[in-house]
Amino acid sequence: MAFHEVRFPATLSFGASGGPERRVEIVTLANGFEERNAPWAHARRRYDAGLGLRSLDDLHDITAFFEARGGQLHGFRWKDWSDFRSCAPSATPAPSTRRSRWATRRRGASSFARPTPRAESHTGGP
Repeated sequence: MAFHEVRFPATLSFGASGGPERRVEIVTLANGFEERNAPWAHARRRYDAGLGLRSLDDLHDITAFFEARGGQLHGFRWKDWSDFRSCAPSATPAPSTRRSRWATRRRGASSFARPTPRAESHTGGP
């Protein structure tokens, strides 16, 4: 899978709608019982960036971005404004989670944890 290490314009992603979705296949058996299968281990995210468009310049920017990726040929980075921190939105990340390249997010009381790559900030130097 080809991937471009570039982020979708934040000015357009802020107004987008969408979020996590899970795929579950439900098969009804001959005896009336159901079998359920989840082919994805984790939720995948889907967004509609069309709601973030506010002008013709925005439309030009999103078209140029899409063409540079070859349509759906190459993936890219997306900032999920509702889920981009390693803690609750109103909390401050603990010092131990700031050091790690990978953060693990726990959702509620469940034992599910999703490893999440952290963005590295470079302030110059080697």
